[in-house]
Amino acid sequence: MNAGGIKALFLAYFAYVGVFSPYLALYLVALGLSIAQIGVLMAVPQVLRIAAPPLWGWLADHGGRRAQLLRVASAGALVAALLLPVAGASFVAVGLVLALLYFMTSAHMPIAETMAMHAAGGDAGRYGRLRIWGSAGFIAGVVAIGPVLDARGVLSLPWWTAALLAVLVASSWMIPATPLPASAAPAVRMRARLRQPRVQAFFVSAFLMQLAHAAIYAFMSLYLVHLGYSKTAVGLLWAVGVGAEIAIFSVQRRLFERFGALRLLHASLWVAVLRFALIGWAAHWLPALVLAQLLHAVTFGVHHSATIATLQRWFEPAQQGRAQALYVTAGYGFGGALGALAGGWIWTALSPSAVFVASAVFATLAAWVFRRCRMPEGEAS
Repeated sequence: MNAGGIKALFLAYFAYVGVFSPYLALYLVALGLSIAQIGVLMAVPQVLRIAAPPLWGWLADHGGRRAQLLRVASAGALVAALLLPVAGASFVAVGLVLALLYFMTSAHMPIAETMAMHAAGGDAGRYGRLRIWGSAGFIAGVVAIGPVLDARGVLSLPWWTAALLAVLVASSWMIPATPLPASAAPAVRMRARLRQPRVQAFFVSAFLMQLAHAAIYAFMSLYLVHLGYSKTAVGLLWAVGVGAEIAIFSVQRRLFERFGALRLLHASLWVAVLRFALIGWAAHWLPALVLAQLLHAVTFGVHHSATIATLQRWFEPAQQGRAQALYVTAGYGFGGALGALAGGWIWTALSPSAVFVASAVFATLAAWVFRRCRMPEGEAS
């Protein structure tokens, strides 16, 4: 497996995410859409993550041509970004273009993460050194685009997005198109594994964690601008979180060796409760907001690596694409979609800060459910 190609793909993909995701809500506001409409549009991409990842995961596991799938998906995403300005301010047209964009980019997480963990040989430390390139791409994108949008206007966002997706297309060709090696029949079938109580609790917890995080992805930038922060400041605050994420990826091997993936997952859920409470109640105070962003190292960095490591350990090699896709579907799909819809309603009916207080409640439920993910006696975590 070409580790350099995987690094380039992570760098390009997450640079695109850093440019597009934090500012999409602001772009929709600039188009003149209402908060209710924005809530629906921010949920549409998440709904696509319900149906699309299982399809991509099935194709990856059964066709075995993961690099080719990434090339097709990257090219389709580029076409969608170029169509976004054509959609204008039409609520329906923008929704259709976003659906196409997120359908295509739904391929990258289940396929690229599986390839990265395979290249790392299941080692969380080596995986972290690959995944850190994605964090570097995100931080570069989110920091650079803030001043650009302040100067050129947020309506220029689609063109910068398209430029980065063109780089993503190029990076997808750096990964060799090698088929997966033949493997023996799985010791435990996929359906039997999914019937295990600890596996079910794991996916329910993932759903609740991403339900909580939907407030960050859909409304964080809008919330900070509402509080009086500039777009440049918003970009820097996003960068603080990803900078902390980079730091944790650099040292996480020692954490995993000492505590194990499941203990780290459980701890990250309780840290998420604290983070969302700080954002909801104290985001107007900069030191509290900076602390909340630093906690991103745990609520995303540790949580994500521990999740990938757990899926790699619990599921057979021939099931990895579908397992990763199921995680994306349960978490980013169902959780993200419902979170965006609920966030739009809570923002309008209660207050912007209440969106993040509700996220703290969802994270608490995730931690409570996760208690059922105990390992059988004698099995490593």
